[in-house]
Amino acid sequence: MTAKRLSAALLALSVCVTIVTRIWLRIDRYDVGLIETLAFNFRYFTIWTNTLVGVTCAWVALGGREPAKVQGGLLLSIAMVAIVYHVLLAHLRDYRGIDMVIDVMLHTLIPLGFACYWLVFVRKSDLRFPDILPWLILPLLYCIVAMVRAGFFDGRYPYHFLNLDDLGVVRTGFNIFGLLVVFSGFGAIIVFVGQELGRRPAFAGTDP
Repeated sequence: MTAKRLSAALLALSVCVTIVTRIWLRIDRYDVGLIETLAFNFRYFTIWTNTLVGVTCAWVALGGREPAKVQGGLLLSIAMVAIVYHVLLAHLRDYRGIDMVIDVMLHTLIPLGFACYWLVFVRKSDLRFPDILPWLILPLLYCIVAMVRAGFFDGRYPYHFLNLDDLGVVRTGFNIFGLLVVFSGFGAIIVFVGQELGRRPAFAGTDP
């Protein structure tokens, strides 16, 4: 197994163990069913993104090839998960024991691990600034699904900036637009850094 596939396999395994443990803990502590637990966990963008990173890395570990543009989009999303958490949310948490380990894995170690994987193994020289537009599909889709789910099913919004009931259509729409602008800005940084690193053999990567 190549270093790239081994690294991808370790990332995929880390994601799997972390999310499965999180699901098991909720089932055990609150005596709820698997479907309800999955629904609760997948209301969060953190779980969406970590899961996609895990699936992508598992595919690479099994010999599949994932386009560099797709991996650039995943890097953007998982990086935003880490940045937003550590800037806005980390100080509000006081986890202990296994909960702290899961929190660190989802918001720090897995994002950092995928960033290192991208730096070393992913071909970056072909990235272009128009690639940013498709990268915005995931956060936009998430916002739509989260609002539809809350509005028509359980009434629970995962993040306050998506609370359509309290904020109204205009304010919520403005918040989503602002979120996409922030994603676009960080996406531009990824493209720029990728193009620069793509000129250096040590960081050029191997993906087509």
